[in-house]
Amino acid sequence: MSNARAVLISAGVLIDGTGAPPLRPGAVLIDGDRIRAVGSRVDAPADVTRIDFPDATITPGLIDCHVHLSDGGLADAPVQDRDPSGLRVLRMAEHARRTLAAGFTTVRDLGGRDHLEFALRRAAHEGLIRTPRLILAGKIVSTTTAGASSWRGMYRQADGVNQVVTAIREQVAAGADVIKVMATGAVLAPGHERPSSAQFTREELAAAVETAHGMGRRVAAHAHGIDGIRRAVEAGVDTIEHGTHLHEDAGVAKEMAARGVFLVPTLKALAGIADPEGPGVPDDMRAKAHDRRSDRDRTFRLALEVGLPIAMGTDAATPFNRHGENAEELELMVSLGMSPLPAMAAASGVAARALGRDDIGVLAPGMLVDVVVWNGTPHDDIRALQHAPIAVFVGGERVV
Repeated sequence: MSNARAVLISAGVLIDGTGAPPLRPGAVLIDGDRIRAVGSRVDAPADVTRIDFPDATITPGLIDCHVHLSDGGLADAPVQDRDPSGLRVLRMAEHARRTLAAGFTTVRDLGGRDHLEFALRRAAHEGLIRTPRLILAGKIVSTTTAGASSWRGMYRQADGVNQVVTAIREQVAAGADVIKVMATGAVLAPGHERPSSAQFTREELAAAVETAHGMGRRVAAHAHGIDGIRRAVEAGVDTIEHGTHLHEDAGVAKEMAARGVFLVPTLKALAGIADPEGPGVPDDMRAKAHDRRSDRDRTFRLALEVGLPIAMGTDAATPFNRHGENAEELELMVSLGMSPLPAMAAASGVAARALGRDDIGVLAPGMLVDVVVWNGTPHDDIRALQHAPIAVFVGGERVV
């Protein structure tokens, strides 16, 4: 171990991200970008740098599995569609900064605008800006759909197996780490697009998954209606985003659990659309969201009942769903029956598995140093995570 770079972080409580009971006290020994030891007491060389937070809680860096950094949570996103790309990239950088400052050290962006998110990541790699670790989908692969007109530059429309395969290869060539497909219609699309209706055929979804997996990419499926969810699960997707009507067929939920398909429920998104903080959400979209609030809650409770793996995601950028306020999703999860420790695991260890990452999300030897220190005890009151953390380490570097 290189003592010059070694740091011992200690606190009154440590939560490791697995859902296990907290350690009291807790400590993490880091060396460079890797964790070397974790425990209630950790032996370290006398000359190691020591940082002690006696009244605080150490956790892994939090993970949001569903964001859109290109948009800012406006009531009606298209009002900024004509803004220059340079301005949008600067906004993206600010959204990323707020997210990192809130203790989220990894985000999965499931649909950017005109591939600008790849430039954002390059800027971060070059040290021009600081961002969470970015896992990017590029453009959303969809059928010809009304939703594409609502989110210009976010969709790659593809009809038929051959076009779907080409669209996925395009995203990977551009730099995509994950592929997102639209298995159903969307809430935030013109009124005649129905979230309950399936879009891609079984053959198209199967081709999408085969192509993505063959290129080493996982597949996230936007899916509200049960038919689209069922088709996506049959096709072998890795995560179901939203899953609003999953409660209509418990058999599909059990199949997801058996296959290890993760549900990313995005509770906060429907809340901000159905009951917005202010004016501006189009009436047809608000009505679609309002009609699905109870479905959302029933699905979440079913997922808990059948042991479905739940990974936290906010869909940040939907109306009044702002970057940097990501932890509000965890409060909603707890309000629907999830205990705080499993909710925190949904935003750390479970989320990392949903992303296919085995090097983040858990405080354990050999893992990357994504460590956050919080005031209070979030395992007692999850709302503690809605306050700015005391310290944030990403890849071994302290950024807050």
